[in-house]
Amino acid sequence: MAALSTVGLGFAVLSWQVPFVIWSAGSVVDLYGDGGVSLTGVDTYPVTGHLEVASVAVSAPSVRFGDAVSAFYSADKAVLPQAVSYPSGQPISQVVIGEQPVEPQRSAEAAAMNLAGLSASRAARVVSVAAAGPSANLLEPDDVITAVFATKVTSVAEFNQAVATHSVGDTIQLTVTRGGQPLATQIDVVAQASNGDQQTPSLGVTMTDSFVIDPAVVVNAPVSAGSGLMLAVALYDMLTPGPLIGDLTVAGAGMVDANGVVSGVAGTNQRLQAAQAAGATVFLLPAGSCATVSLTTDMTVVAVSSLQQAVDSLQTLAVGGANVPTCQT
Repeated sequence: MAALSTVGLGFAVLSWQVPFVIWSAGSVVDLYGDGGVSLTGVDTYPVTGHLEVASVAVSAPSVRFGDAVSAFYSADKAVLPQAVSYPSGQPISQVVIGEQPVEPQRSAEAAAMNLAGLSASRAARVVSVAAAGPSANLLEPDDVITAVFATKVTSVAEFNQAVATHSVGDTIQLTVTRGGQPLATQIDVVAQASNGDQQTPSLGVTMTDSFVIDPAVVVNAPVSAGSGLMLAVALYDMLTPGPLIGDLTVAGAGMVDANGVVSGVAGTNQRLQAAQAAGATVFLLPAGSCATVSLTTDMTVVAVSSLQQAVDSLQTLAVGGANVPTCQT
């Protein structure tokens, strides 16, 4: 009876639900496959090979204690507090795995355009409009404000500075682009007092610094967090003559800003495992993430700090070269 009780208790403990999540190898999306990313509105060139985004699979918000212990001792899985992937209150933005926000995607698009010698413009974009504010039913999220009266604006700082030259109660005239097209008429908004300050005019909108790549339009951009680097590589390949990766199967993950600077993402080992299982022979990894690699792999793991470095390394590997910066795995 004691033995049976001990066994039963062991099963109960192992089945106990704990507030942790398990990260494991996720899916791999081929940006050059059917339904992959494409560009319209500009001239493009054929691409070859396979360019893949490796993602992370996240478990349910709570897991069995036994599964958490097993994953903890696994080289290709990670156990993290529940709030990392299912945040309550303030999110832990630097490690959350999920869908990529829109602005990092626009930054990646701008980086590719800039490196390819085409134009990507800075823009002041509307994020949200206060329901009871002066811009309600006039402005919409995703609108780009290009001018305040005759003053052109390309950033939130310039927008705020232009609005600040007016007074509470003034009618402020805005030039707006919506859905990629300039509105036929300007929008007049009556400035109200900002919260806690009766002297500072406010239009009741939240703005963000953004980018526009007109006339280019990106279709079927990847949505998984950490896909910005591979999106930028794909767009650069399409915008420049000659296939970039030859017959290689290249996977990777990372973020890239409009200046082409690459930054790391979470779930390095899980992404590497997903790419290896999908048959990738090259993996593009932000140089800052090299220290987090614990998975042994036969792939060439290229350490990249910039989009230019990623492109240079792929050009070298595509012709059989090997002199590229790598992470030691």
